Amino acid sequence: MGRTCSLDRQIVRAFEALLLERRAKLRESVRARMAERRTGEPRRSPEDATNAVESLGEELEVAMLDRESREAAQIDAALERLARDEYGICRSCGTVIGLGRLKALPFAQCCTACQAGVEARERGVGAEWRSRSIRPEPRAPRPALAASRGGPWRET
Repeated sequence: MGRTCSLDRQIVRAFEALLLERRAKLRESVRARMAERRTGEPRRSPEDATNAVESLGEELEVAMLDRESREAAQIDAALERLARDEYGICRSCGTVIGLGRLKALPFAQCCTACQAGVEARERGVGAEWRSRSIRPEPRAPRPALAASRGGPWRET
């Protein structure tokens, strides 16, 4: 028997049904949005502000389509793992992914610990790059002018 024997078969079937249902809803949503975009006439107003709002709405619609399409692809990958009897097994370390994580994210590929490591590495690389690009170079300390003049910061 495969590695998912550590996950109850009934639970695995419930996740499969959940994934299939979610995939069907996503596909229908994407189909409806695409059909609406194809048949809809461009709505342009003579006012620039209205055009900007409509443009922002279109960008949001495209972003939603992209997100839904990516989620559908992740669901397809999870269903393939189900078929190979690998569903619920972390792709990084091979341990069983916790039920809480699978309930929250049924197409999860990594356990919580491995995913946290991936995200920490991503943040570390991004933070290192950002800190170099926006943080000014450290300056050499300047002598305390106020101390030499007897101001409030003089050393006693």
